[in-house]
Amino acid sequence: MKMNHSHAFGSTLRAVRSELGLSQEAVAHTIGTTQRHVSFLETGRTTPTRAMLGRLTTGLGLSAAQRAALFHDSGYRSPYPARSADSDDLQATLDLMQSQVLRHWPFPAFVVDRDWNFLRTNGPADRMVASFGGVPNMHALFLSPDFEPVVTNWELASASFYTRIQEVARRSTVVRDALAAAEANGRFDHVARVLGDTDELPIYIPIEVTLPGLGRLRFTSLHGRWISMHDALAEQFEVELLVPLDAESEHVAGIAFGA
Repeated sequence: MKMNHSHAFGSTLRAVRSELGLSQEAVAHTIGTTQRHVSFLETGRTTPTRAMLGRLTTGLGLSAAQRAALFHDSGYRSPYPARSADSDDLQATLDLMQSQVLRHWPFPAFVVDRDWNFLRTNGPADRMVASFGGVPNMHALFLSPDFEPVVTNWELASASFYTRIQEVARRSTVVRDALAAAEANGRFDHVARVLGDTDELPIYIPIEVTLPGLGRLRFTSLHGRWISMHDALAEQFEVELLVPLDAESEHVAGIAFGA
């Protein structure tokens, strides 16, 4: 391994350690080495062995992106290929998520990336998105000027939107910019007041919508990721499912978004 790899690896290890909020002592304790050795790795004075690289990438609970970065800068052959978003493998994974999850969900369902862009949708989701002008991502849906007027419990429900968008914004500059623009326009100025004046919040806050001629729709959403993703892009894929909360809502959703 060449010395330039040592310095690149050291910088990457230091950056990963910073992301994890760990000291050199904490890293050393976790992987069974000394603080001095971790320091030498970070300064490039020592090059990692394959054994040490394995201990670092498995012992610290790293994301696929972090593991890939360490391997890439180690000088060793990486088991984490740099795939493009339109690669056949990633597209096949998305197709599988659509066919085995989204296709079987009778209500709107989406696969989104870290920026909340819609990567895959089912038929009910297509019809829901079309009703808001064909927005391309989840934050555009939440922040659409057409969305707020149809939510009958907007003041309280928007607190859920706000905290969820804040969560996504911590990892996405695109969503962070969209949220900042909404905040600058005062879209969520009321949230602090509403939460401050609320004595007790329920376990979850339903979104309540009244659809003309159809009735009331109360729903929330369920989101999650596939486990064991070993690709820096694929590990960001999330499935989002709209979940009606009662029999009336299930009926209304079926009429509004069903086939």
